[in-house]
Amino acid sequence: MKRLLFIVFLLASVGVFAQSGRATDFGAVASAEFEVALPADFGLSVEEELRFDPNCTQFDRWLNSVGVDYICWHNRLNIGLTADYIRRYNSKDYYENRARLGLQATYTEGFRRFRFQLRSKAIGTFFDERTGEHRVNPRLYWRNRLKVTYQPMNSRFRYALSTELFWLTNDPKKSGIDNLRTVFSVEYRLSRRHYLTAFVRMDNDLQVKEPVDRFYLGLTFKGKY
Repeated sequence: MKRLLFIVFLLASVGVFAQSGRATDFGAVASAEFEVALPADFGLSVEEELRFDPNCTQFDRWLNSVGVDYICWHNRLNIGLTADYIRRYNSKDYYENRARLGLQATYTEGFRRFRFQLRSKAIGTFFDERTGEHRVNPRLYWRNRLKVTYQPMNSRFRYALSTELFWLTNDPKKSGIDNLRTVFSVEYRLSRRHYLTAFVRMDNDLQVKEPVDRFYLGLTFKGKY
């Protein structure tokens, strides 16, 4: 029953945003993540991600990420810093380099088989002006995500549903919330340290002249050490 409620909620979200007059696009994401526990409640993580757009016909983005985090307040609060290198295909038909820095705080609370997680993240994306001019550089976002996970007793599966708002803060012509992201995922524990996650992601443009609803199928391999 709980699995069904997750799916119904997701489909309801799709019905709200996938309306007539809005363009649609489909893509795919493949990624690998590795986390290493460090002394004194610190942790280190690395991630590689490949994304394909539009309609899975073109390699769109390659992301390399490294992060460090600190867990405190009785394991409820996680404070992290990330640095990303991105190779992204842009609207002018060539690949450009981007650098991204992020600072985030995540609060987690558990209730029976559920976990509720609230994450607030500030992100700055820096563009390479040698390959083209950018009206806003860096581009600053404030992202807030609410995530609910559920794991049945004695099960290798874990289910999650999240929604995230993207707030562009420093563009005078486009400031405000311009994207809503909804993700439904199913994680399977392969072993004590390795996990495989399949997910469906929906990105909805908000407050733009030509809004697009983008749907992604994704697969993530994760190792924890």
